[in-house]
Amino acid sequence: MKSEDDKMELEKEAPTLATISKQNTFKTPEGYFNELTEQITNQIKISELINNPFEVPNNYFDELSKQITSSVHLNTFKNLESKGFGFDVPSNYFSEAQERIQNSVAKPKTSKIIKLHFIRYAAAACILFTTTLGVYFNVKYNTTVSHQLSRIPADDIETYLNQHTENSDLPMLIENIDDASDLSIDDFQLKKTPN
Repeated sequence: MKSEDDKMELEKEAPTLATISKQNTFKTPEGYFNELTEQITNQIKISELINNPFEVPNNYFDELSKQITSSVHLNTFKNLESKGFGFDVPSNYFSEAQERIQNSVAKPKTSKIIKLHFIRYAAAACILFTTTLGVYFNVKYNTTVSHQLSRIPADDIETYLNQHTENSDLPMLIENIDDASDLSIDDFQLKKTPN
C-alpha cells in the first residue's frame, strides 16, 4: 500500500516523472570489467604517442649548428671540385718549392751603425753634476750638533750648564772641551740650585 500511495503522490507532484518507466537504462556490456584494465593501458599508450610522437636524440640542438655549417662547407667544396677547383697540386710544385722560398726570403739589409759615444759622456756629466750639487748643499746647510751649538751664544750655554749640571757631569764636560789643557776640576765651583 505504501507503494500505491507513493505512486499517487508522485503523479500529483510530478506528472511527467510519473510517466517514465522504471527500467534501468544504464547497462554495462558483457565482459566490460574483464577487459577494462587492458583498455585503460591501451588508452595510456595512445595518449603518450600523441603527446610525444617524435623522439629527439640527446644534445641534438647543441650539435645542430655544427652539423649545418659542416654540411654547407662540404657542399661548397663539392661545387668547387665539380667546376675544376680542388685539391690539385701544380706540376713541379715540390721540386721548385725550395727555390721559391729562398727567393722570397729577403736578404739582410746593411745599414750604417751610428756610435753615440757622447751619450756616455753626457750621462757621466749628469751624475757628476747631481753628486756635486748634493755635496754642496749638504755642506752649506750643515745640520750637525757642533754646527747648531756654534749658533747658540756662549752666555746661554753657560746659564744652561749652571742650572742643569751635577757633580758627576763635570769630568765629562772637561774631556769634551777642545782647549781644556789649562782647565781642571778644581777650577770649577759648583753651586747647587734649588729645584
